[in-house]
Amino acid sequence: MTNERGFTVIEVMVAVMVLAVGILAIASSSALVTRFILQGQLDTEATALAHQQIERFRSVPCDSVSSGGDTLGTFQLTWDTATTGINKAMQLTLIVSSPTLLDGRSNKVFSTTLYCTER
Repeated sequence: MTNERGFTVIEVMVAVMVLAVGILAIASSSALVTRFILQGQLDTEATALAHQQIERFRSVPCDSVSSGGDTLGTFQLTWDTATTGINKAMQLTLIVSSPTLLDGRSNKVFSTTLYCTER
């Protein structure tokens, strides 16, 4: 037998198998990360819509705010109001229903107190 240097066919096959398993793991995890990023973008948009709606309610007199709902694109907003009796304040609960990537809907609940002033 000679003292040749190099890899045997079996060593090369094992190295290729290990490399293939690693590449498949990276590919599957990148798809999962992409889905999480897209869902995060939907959640961020839902939160921004809720913030805009709450600011709209803050800009009008309290007696013009009542329970209701609205649809903005794929988002559904519903809100409920209740008087607290303290300093003419009103409790506002806003629910934003947004689509999920798995053909479902996700509900996010936001609650705040509106302090009413005479305008």
